[in-house]
Amino acid sequence: MIDVLAVADVLVSHAVKKHGHEIDLIAYYGSRARGDYREDSDLDIFYTPAEGKNPPVGRTFLLEGLLFDFWAIRWDLLEGFATGRVRGWAFAPGLVHQAKVLYARSEAQASRFAQLQQTIQELQQPEARPVMIGRALEMFGRVLGHLGNLHLAAAEGDITDVRYAGWLVVQSAWECLALANQTFFERGLFKGLAELQKLTHRPPHMARRIATISTSPDPHQVLNAAEELALGTRRILREFQASLPPRTTVPAQFEQVYPELKDEVTKLLEACAQGDPVVASAGAWSLQHELTMMLSQTGPGPGRRDFNLYREFASPYRGLGFPDLLLGTAAGLDDLAQQTRLLDERLRQWLRGESVDLGEFETLEELEAALA
Repeated sequence: MIDVLAVADVLVSHAVKKHGHEIDLIAYYGSRARGDYREDSDLDIFYTPAEGKNPPVGRTFLLEGLLFDFWAIRWDLLEGFATGRVRGWAFAPGLVHQAKVLYARSEAQASRFAQLQQTIQELQQPEARPVMIGRALEMFGRVLGHLGNLHLAAAEGDITDVRYAGWLVVQSAWECLALANQTFFERGLFKGLAELQKLTHRPPHMARRIATISTSPDPHQVLNAAEELALGTRRILREFQASLPPRTTVPAQFEQVYPELKDEVTKLLEACAQGDPVVASAGAWSLQHELTMMLSQTGPGPGRRDFNLYREFASPYRGLGFPDLLLGTAAGLDDLAQQTRLLDERLRQWLRGESVDLGEFETLEELEAALA
């Protein structure tokens, strides 16, 4: 059997001799770097061009039937892999984490690469937990998007479309869980399935759901399994979200805000007076949304995100006894107008109690005095 590292030496020597001043780094990764290779395992090598350079030394070839990949990865892509911003956190960091350097143009390039490996370690530390959970919550939108496509595919009964969309649900849910757990997998999704236990926090029966999604010939069985996987993933993410501290305080969040909210109150009352239920409903939603969103930053958890249902971030709003304007249109515009005035009154009282300046002036002289 051929000595693959001897082949690597030939590639590195050729690249450095021909384009050494244009190449910052050469390294290999994969099973050969991890040490879990077989005799017939291929060799994956990458080189990192110097900034602004593009040396043509990349090769993909078979030697004695063994695959060799020698390809370019720019610094910005390496950084994206290390953080998971490129190709996802679940698997991309493994390439950088496991890589063994064969050549570095100088100590500066070697240190730059070592710092990327250090970044991966830092993103797994407690200090990075809020950021990683936030990224997991943002990623969940992709789970829902792929689940929506799976619903369409299942309705039409095309098992190829169903399987394709199902795997995308699995992949995106896995990414959410990897981010929230602050862990990644060294060997890719298909081999990573055997390492499911690395996801310390994961939905119940996750392996069984994935097996159904990947093998069942029944589109509706696949859909049901994917829905359970999505719901289970969301429950895990909600637990992580609820454990995060608030991000701001009341005065800082509401300083100079009341005039804008008062303007929304005025416009909503005008829509009620004109008898336009659609515009009034939009105004009620906008006002309550803005106020609830700001209040959510002051209570437990990380505040409102697109990830959340309204009830999941509305506790501070409801706890202050503010009226629910979203119910107002159904009750009639007169009732909505009354509830809007009540909200304005209670909001003013609460802000004064928190020593927040309402930003109201009766005369120009009052404004000038405040400015002074």
